[in-house]
Amino acid sequence: MERVALYLQDSHDLRDGLDYVRYAEEKGFEAVWQAESRLVRDAVVPMAAYAAVTKKIKVGSGVINNWTRNIGLLAATFLTLDDLAPGRIICGIGAWWAPLAANVGITRRNPLTAMRETVEVLRRLLNMERVTFHGEFHHVEGIELDGVHGRREPRDVQIMI
Repeated sequence: MERVALYLQDSHDLRDGLDYVRYAEEKGFEAVWQAESRLVRDAVVPMAAYAAVTKKIKVGSGVINNWTRNIGLLAATFLTLDDLAPGRIICGIGAWWAPLAANVGITRRNPLTAMRETVEVLRRLLNMERVTFHGEFHHVEGIELDGVHGRREPRDVQIMI
C-alpha cells in the first residue's frame, strides 16, 4: 500500500492551506505535515486548523524542535491537539537547525541525550502517567497532564524523530 502525505511550508496563505488539506483528505492522502523549521510559521496553530476541518487525515508537525518548548507545555499541546482529532495527531520532533538555534541563544549540546529525554518524558505524560524525571535536560517532579474535564485515557499520539 502506498503512503502519500502532503507537506506544507510557508509559501502559501495559511487559509489556502485549509483547502489543500481538505483536498488531500478527499484524495485519500494519509497525512498532512506542517513545517516548523525556521522562524516563519509555528506548526501547532495550523495543525489545529487542519484537524478542525478534516475527519480522517493524520496531522503532523514537520518538525517542531525539542529545545524551545517546556516539556509540560509540549505534552499539553499534543494532548489538546489529540482532543481535537483523536488518534490523528503526529508529533514530528527534531533537534533543530544549529545555526538558527545558536542565533536565538540555544546551545545544542548533547542533542541525542536531549532528544531521548524529551521523547521519554513526553510519551509518559501522553500516557497520562505521573512523571518524576531528573535527567541532563529535563527535571520534573510528580507532574501529570491535568485532564480534569477531558479524556483521562492514554493518548495515541505518534512521536516521530
